[in-house]
Amino acid sequence: MTDFTEQIHRIKEKLVLAKKVDKHFSAFGAASHKYALDPPASIAEVEAFEKRYGIRLPEGYRAFVLNIGNGGASFHNSGAGPYYGIYPLGNYLDDLILKDKDVERHLKKTCMLFPGLSEKQWDKLTDPLYSEGISDADFAELNGTLYGGILPLGTQGCSYIHALVLSGPYCGRIVNMARSEQMEPRFSSGENFLDWYEQWLDEIISGNLIRNSPSWFGYPTN
Repeated sequence: MTDFTEQIHRIKEKLVLAKKVDKHFSAFGAASHKYALDPPASIAEVEAFEKRYGIRLPEGYRAFVLNIGNGGASFHNSGAGPYYGIYPLGNYLDDLILKDKDVERHLKKTCMLFPGLSEKQWDKLTDPLYSEGISDADFAELNGTLYGGILPLGTQGCSYIHALVLSGPYCGRIVNMARSEQMEPRFSSGENFLDWYEQWLDEIISGNLIRNSPSWFGYPTN
């Protein structure tokens, strides 16, 4: 098990510094979350979530919700984070999976996505969803398999979200997605949630995400 103590301490300090640097909340989404988070989740809450869905949260994200914060006052009760922030643990699980009742079944599946997924490869995966005459049941099943093993983390506006891979060789990585499949998923460069989150804070503190459009954050290193 990785010891994230130093990184957690660093992130807490950088959240304070980011708020000082971006005092007018000019970065995208900052006016909503204001670099604030609600208190962390309890270990009982985290373990109850994991037991219900039959999963184990990746270590970096687990360390975040247990030690840094869990939700906040931004859109959909999100806490400080890229774009409109990070959802509270367990909220909006049906951002990708169409039927809420199917989340428990699909969330524990092995994620089939991978970095460098091309537009052609994505089209091959998604074309069956739009086959002529496909039934609602078959569509829902294909949708659940396509997005299985992925935990929605927050919204980027419109149909775009950021999400966490829960299983497979890229477990713990952040992937940027579009709900309507118009863009192939793109993985961020961080090896885990905390690396991705700290990268966002570094970009705020450097001024890059205050001066420039934030739409590239997490996308270019696919």
